[in-house]
This record gives sequence, C-alpha cells and structure tokens, in this order.
Amino acid sequence: MNTRNILFCAAGLAVGFLVGFMIANQLKIAAPQSSSAVAASNEQSSISVKGAPPLDPSQDTSQLPPGHPDISHTASDGSKPSPDGAAATSPDAQAAMEAADAKPNDFDAQLRAADLFARLGANDKASVYLERATVIRPKDAGALVRLGNLKYDAGDFAAAADLYTRALAARPTDADVRTDLGNTYFQRDPPDYHRAIEEYRRALAIDPRHEKALQNMASAALNLRDKATAREAVDKLASVNPNNETLASLRAALDNLP
Repeated sequence: MNTRNILFCAAGLAVGFLVGFMIANQLKIAAPQSSSAVAASNEQSSISVKGAPPLDPSQDTSQLPPGHPDISHTASDGSKPSPDGAAATSPDAQAAMEAADAKPNDFDAQLRAADLFARLGANDKASVYLERATVIRPKDAGALVRLGNLKYDAGDFAAAADLYTRALAARPTDADVRTDLGNTYFQRDPPDYHRAIEEYRRALAIDPRHEKALQNMASAALNLRDKATAREAVDKLASVNPNNETLASLRAALDNLP
C-alpha cells in the first residue's frame, strides 16, 4: 500500500481540512498488499503463487486492482510468515536454494525458490530469485509483475514502475497491471497524480468497467481538485458498482470541493 496530500480549499481552512481528511482516508494504499502474494500474472508463469508477507491490517488496500492480492496475517496456504533468517534455515528453503543455486540459468528453479520464500514471508530472498528469473527471461510478464509487486510493497515505486512497464510491453492489454503502474505514480513522494490519472485512463481504455482504476482516478483527481475528472470517475464508478465501499466518501469529498 500514507495519509498525505491533505487538501486546503480556497474557501477556507475548515472546508479544506474536511476534504483532505476524507480523501486521506481513501488513499491509504500504504505499502500495498501487492505482496501479500508474489502475484503471478495469468499465463506467463509456470508456478502458481501462494502468498507472501503480511502488512499492517489497518492499511487500506482497496485501491489495488484484482490481480494484486490482499493483505493477510497468513499466507493463502494458511502458513505464517517467517523472518528471513528463519525462512532461510528451513529444510524446504535450503532445498529450494540449493536447487536454484545449482542451476542459476534454470528459470523454473528460480521461480520455485522465489515462490517458497514468498510463502514464508521472506520477500528479500524472494526478490533475489525473481531478479535472476527476469535476467534469464527478461520478457516474461509473470516474473516481471511478481518482482514489481515486491518492489511496490517495499516502497520502491520507481523500480516497480519499471518492472510493470516491461511487463506491459509483453502483455499490453492487462488492465490490472496498468492500474498498478498508475498506483506507483500515485504513491510516490511527491505523488504524480497527473501521470497516475493518465495510466488509469489507459487501464479504462482496456476495461471501461475496471473498478479499481475508476476508484483511484477519482481519488487522484480529488487530490488535484480536478472536479470534472473526479465527477466523471465517481459517476462511472457508481454505474459499475453502486455498492462500492469507497463511493460514499468519494462523493462526500467531491461535494466539498469548491
């Protein structure tokens, strides 16, 4: 998944504070849950991904696209995350490391090691093997997205953006990854809301009903006090899912813009 960018309206501090508070509550993507699993994307990877390390459950990850797994205190297979040191000394981890290290040019061996470390919550080690995998197959979208998710969750949004961009070159019609790319600009310090909106629009050109792209575009526009774009996104979001959990607060923030 950052409650920054509190808005101050020209009409006065009180109104500005209210808008900023509402928007901030919408934008707690924090170090997104993208890596509650090292998400393998669709057909590109031969390894099915289980889960990766949990993040603080208070982090609101509602702005992540469907392909970006949710935060949990347990991995999807029910296992608890382990510190890197504990993960590295487990028999399974030792076996996976030995197999991957013995065949450093074996793409699948690197993915198996990355998958195991991700399930154990050892994202640093998972990243090492995913980086090897992306060197072996630099155009494999699944491996690129998985590594991008780990970088995103670590707060390295520039590295995540580069990996998502490379994945999109191989798979340009993936609206989920395009939305994640937009999120990397949303999350930067300082945020680049204009570029984020541009990427959300590209995601919506692929899938006009992409709920997370609409939701994020509304939030980015609210931060820019771009009332027209925010209203466009909110109205479309309401037509796509009138029960969206963020819709009421997005509307309230929009109504309070000058």
